[in-house]
Amino acid sequence: MDSVKTKELFLETYDAHADAIFRFCLLKVSSRERAQDITQETFMRYWQTLRSGERIQNHRAYLYTVSRNLITDWYRRKKESSLDEITDTGVEFAGTADTDITTQAEYSEILGVMQELDDDTREILTLRFVEGLTPQDIAKTLKLSANVVSVRIHRGLKKIQDRIHAHE
Repeated sequence: MDSVKTKELFLETYDAHADAIFRFCLLKVSSRERAQDITQETFMRYWQTLRSGERIQNHRAYLYTVSRNLITDWYRRKKESSLDEITDTGVEFAGTADTDITTQAEYSEILGVMQELDDDTREILTLRFVEGLTPQDIAKTLKLSANVVSVRIHRGLKKIQDRIHAHE
């Protein structure tokens, strides 16, 4: 691929996925600055891969894989336990209407229940419902089969539903 097409592909991919990668990183590291650094490093590695001529089958899955690996490496180096700190700070209400507050309360309850899930299930549900990845993309990102991902999504949702109904 020539350098002009490589640059165009990079820019298109960046425009399409940078915000989602940043949100994914922010959910994982709970630090805006660290999430920005990891997002930047993810796209630097993506650029290097494109420039090297290596073929990428699924650009979105590739970006999530790189960012996930960078986050894992960062936690290994830092050994910090603040992965879920962002949810401890609470959620800001976008509006003041009763429906907004009710919806936000439901989201807060779901986030609380999600914290009770194992890390793998929580990550799969986040990738599926927050980031909008398909089970196939999640499978590629996490190096699992699509069937395993689908089963974990189903079981995770069932656990959330059971726990929410248990709180009523």
